[in-house]
Amino acid sequence: MSKGKLVLIDGHALAYRAFHALPPDLATSKGELTNAVYGFTSMLLNVLRDEKPDYIAVAFDVGKSFRHDEYEPYKAHRVKAPPEMTTQMDRIREIVRAFNIPIFEVEGYEADDVLGTLARQASQKGVETLIVTGDTDAFQLIGPEVKVLISRRRFSDTVIYDEESIRQRYGLEPRQLVDFKGLKGDASDNIPGVPGIGEVTAKALLQQFGTVEEAIAHLDEIPSKRAREALRAHQEEALLSKRLATIITDVPVTLDLEACRVGDYDRARVMALFRELEFKSLFDRLPESRRPAQLPMFGREAAPGLQIEGEYRTVNTEAALDQLAARLSEVRRFALDVETTSQDAMLADLVGIAIAPQEGEAYYIPVGHREGRQLPLHRVLDRLSPILQDPSIEKITHNGKYDLTVLARHGAWVNGPLFDTMVAAWLLEPSRRGFGLKELAWARLGAEMRPISDLIGKGKGQITMAQVPIASVAQYAGADVDMTLRLARLLEKELRDKALWDLFEDVEMPLMPILVEMEMAGVALDVGYLQELSRELHRRIMALERETHEMVGYSFNVGSTQQLSDALFIKLGLSAQGVPRTKSGHYSTSASVLERLRGQHPVIELILEHRQLSKLKSTYVDALPSLIHPETGRVHTSYNQTGTVTGRLSSSNPNLQNIPIRTEEGRRIRRAFIAQGGWRLLAADYSQVELRILAHISGDEGLLAAFHRGEDIHASTAATILGVPLSEVTPEMRRLAKTINFGLSYGMSGYGLAQRTGLSQEEANRFIESYFANYPKVKAYMERTKREAAEQGYVETLLHRRRYFPELQSKDRAHAALRRAAEREAINMPIQGTAADIIKMAMIRLHEALKKRGLKSRMILQVHDELVLEVPEAEMEAVIPIAREAMEGAFPLAAPLKVDLKVGRNWEEMEEAPS
Repeated sequence: MSKGKLVLIDGHALAYRAFHALPPDLATSKGELTNAVYGFTSMLLNVLRDEKPDYIAVAFDVGKSFRHDEYEPYKAHRVKAPPEMTTQMDRIREIVRAFNIPIFEVEGYEADDVLGTLARQASQKGVETLIVTGDTDAFQLIGPEVKVLISRRRFSDTVIYDEESIRQRYGLEPRQLVDFKGLKGDASDNIPGVPGIGEVTAKALLQQFGTVEEAIAHLDEIPSKRAREALRAHQEEALLSKRLATIITDVPVTLDLEACRVGDYDRARVMALFRELEFKSLFDRLPESRRPAQLPMFGREAAPGLQIEGEYRTVNTEAALDQLAARLSEVRRFALDVETTSQDAMLADLVGIAIAPQEGEAYYIPVGHREGRQLPLHRVLDRLSPILQDPSIEKITHNGKYDLTVLARHGAWVNGPLFDTMVAAWLLEPSRRGFGLKELAWARLGAEMRPISDLIGKGKGQITMAQVPIASVAQYAGADVDMTLRLARLLEKELRDKALWDLFEDVEMPLMPILVEMEMAGVALDVGYLQELSRELHRRIMALERETHEMVGYSFNVGSTQQLSDALFIKLGLSAQGVPRTKSGHYSTSASVLERLRGQHPVIELILEHRQLSKLKSTYVDALPSLIHPETGRVHTSYNQTGTVTGRLSSSNPNLQNIPIRTEEGRRIRRAFIAQGGWRLLAADYSQVELRILAHISGDEGLLAAFHRGEDIHASTAATILGVPLSEVTPEMRRLAKTINFGLSYGMSGYGLAQRTGLSQEEANRFIESYFANYPKVKAYMERTKREAAEQGYVETLLHRRRYFPELQSKDRAHAALRRAAEREAINMPIQGTAADIIKMAMIRLHEALKKRGLKSRMILQVHDELVLEVPEAEMEAVIPIAREAMEGAFPLAAPLKVDLKVGRNWEEMEEAPS
């Protein structure tokens, strides 16, 4: 009878496998590479959860082993572990120690030898053993009480091998695998084996004789002359190879099962490490510990030394509501959050309001629960509205745009000043992977908060907050506002310390209520036009399919990547050189592959057009009508203030930024966005704003002079770098110059220019050299920016918005391709980020100007460098100069801002606005 289960982990082998299996750029927001640490830790947690061992231990390699002394070439060809991995091994050891798992390592022996010895000792004690590794060498240790867990192609896809599994895979017993390597060798470990004997012959010999020694003892009985003579000539190599492949099981180490017992570990220490490594996704997989929890209110515990306690009350009487209102009128700031029935702010019903006037004190006002004592919504809003609108009291939120929208839809507008902890955290760490309140509270405060799924469930069984008991929601919502208030204190100090407070206070926070108004206003759609466009696109797509079938010679599903792969590479016989295969074994038909195939066959053009039209139809033409709000009859896109690392706004449902405008079909989608009756659309688009910013930041006299002369900057650039008069610049020359102008602001190389233009590498390099010769300060700016990014770890916009590039500063040398990409992004960020800052300031200025004059005109769309307003026809004459002044005066540049204004009934068919 088994006396328990022992898990033995090969630390180095598992880390090595994780390092090569997971993305090489997996890192913390501070730039510490973590792919090996994350993979190792994830596998450790999986094993603890799935295998439920009684005992656990980890073994590591220490220096060279005795095998190197016996055979110097042993593993000699292996590339030395890259520094990106070796620096992570210390972290892995930290993780192991924090879990209170003993580490075994013996000088002169490999981890395999230590594991083999421990497994033998465990078997002698009647304990089952599971070896977790990334190396098949451990298969030889498999026996009645020993199994091996190893990853397949995907790191997270594991399989457990026992004796029968080895027989099925190799046709041999586990103990024979060392003989197998003795005969055929092992290239991965540089074990020579017997020249001329491969897998098939080695297996046959062992099935006949059992071991290398027996095969040598019966050389004359070997049927194959070639194998017989090979083994006769290389007996010593065979015996040496077997010794090198054999895992030693008598290493001077002793298994102490009690020291390996699972269950007692320093959870707070593990949590601190997970916070530092930003392993939030692994947090919920932590096993229980026998050590007492510190923070039952929020889950299990807080950070070491941090006790978080709070008193959260339910407000469900008139008297309690009056007391809360009086309390709020006395404070300088309070945190605010709403509980609702939907994540869509334009559809959500209000269930309750949570408020925290100070840390540790919070109140929950239920107004929309299915059951329980609560106050009428109108009574609550009547009492709170004066406080919500009081400009002397700061309102603190997390993802406050949602809260403000829900409250406004229910009749309660919130006035500033505002402090949003999600936006603040994003400004401080724009590259961070998540800005959820639970994640930030865990990372910043050490608070393990209760997930919402505990209350409403998941999947098909999910309910709404309205169905959850009031008492449960009161504690949950109270913790939300309490943590929001605590985060605000920490984040405000960091914003001030890093000179980001002005950007936060003067740009990002004033913008938030403007975005609320824009989202609520929405935009009208011409549904009939979209339906006709859908039918037209369908006819064109069907025609393309018929043409494709005719060219290929048979009918197939053009939308099926596997069927398309067969059609292109098997039926038509197109070259698959350099084309990767997918998991199904078919050649890839990705967009990049199809682009490379252009010119090989005319069917490629048909397939590319088919894909483009199909995507337009499904993503926009057919989807837009389904997004129309049932009450307003308009589409209400959602603007994400924290969705990019450069500061640009992003949007969803629909994603306005991705509507293609370079093709006729893409531009036709814009025609569906219309003004309501009696109104017009006014589109205000910054002209070449990023190039103007580049001229300003670089101070290049040539670029600045061209802008001041009012020239077409692309034509002017073409004339300058090609050495021709401006009047002789052709459209082709201008297109080349435009590509260079915009490409260089993104750090484009000569190779990149060649790829985009069809020029040779030599020609592209020559054009870029000519560009820099004529605009030398642009080159100086690029070099200066790369240097600053490497030295200080970040770059800034003109308004001091930062983007961090720890991979350029980290001691862990990133891959060359990743570093080059980071340098390109560093060059572009001050330009694109400043453009984002400028249009945000323009939105604030324009909003204020329209409100000040009491106009009905309103901003409804923002895409890249363009603002779209919906303007009553009677106000158009007044609004045009207001929009121009607000946008062109948003920020003083040495190359002054210029705005192009157009007017029309829809977003596509527009005419230049009168000046």
